[in-house]
Amino acid sequence: NMIRLIQDETELRPWAGDPIGARACAAAAAYGIGGRAAQFWRQNGDTLLCRVDDAMLLCAGSDPDWNELESFFPMAGGRVLLCRAGDASHLHKPESVTGQVMLRHGTTPEQDAEAEENPSPRELHALLVRCETETFHAPEFEPFYLDLSHRTRHGTALSVAFRRDGKLTAAAFCTARTDRLAILSGVAVLPEYRGQGLGRRVVHALLAKLSQPAQCVYRAQGEHKQFYEHLGFLDAFAFAELALEP
Repeated sequence: NMIRLIQDETELRPWAGDPIGARACAAAAAYGIGGRAAQFWRQNGDTLLCRVDDAMLLCAGSDPDWNELESFFPMAGGRVLLCRAGDASHLHKPESVTGQVMLRHGTTPEQDAEAEENPSPRELHALLVRCETETFHAPEFEPFYLDLSHRTRHGTALSVAFRRDGKLTAAAFCTARTDRLAILSGVAVLPEYRGQGLGRRVVHALLAKLSQPAQCVYRAQGEHKQFYEHLGFLDAFAFAELALEP
């Protein structure tokens, strides 16, 4: 067995429709295949590894060498690893986040005339800060701003928002997409505007602007299941995020 570096973006095509693999494909489209920000590897032909900054992902194939993978992660510079929950059981690392990937196929909602496409990342971050709870913490401003701006310019991210009285009141984000799959990464509604259906409406507005035949969302364990089911998403498989550092 041997893990080898991927140096041709076309090698990623088999994973473009996979909810984990699509994240790697979108990272390659945004950051390139040979730079420092993102790196990509294959093991045994059909196992995919990717690192973006200090976050890694794994799409395990038919016959992964788990011992080789475990020894590889520290060398690759990963701090956390995203994978299917069934694969996590082979890796003997503590789980920091678990949940369900939910998938949606079907018709595209009608365009919403009030939806604002790709508002300022600065305003979006301010909205996320206002929406913080005990279980949700807004990302640090600078990495969020730089990454969202970069991905939006390269066509792999799309944000949609509603504005009232001059301020953003609700937003939905897609931060990774291929020609086959779009990954929704968040929905935020200001606390004082909740209970008015804005969350569902802003997701519909985002879906209306996406051309991908399938969409998915990562739902943390025990959270927002009915919200996404009402939007047409169904549980597909369990995921886990593992802490790679001791």
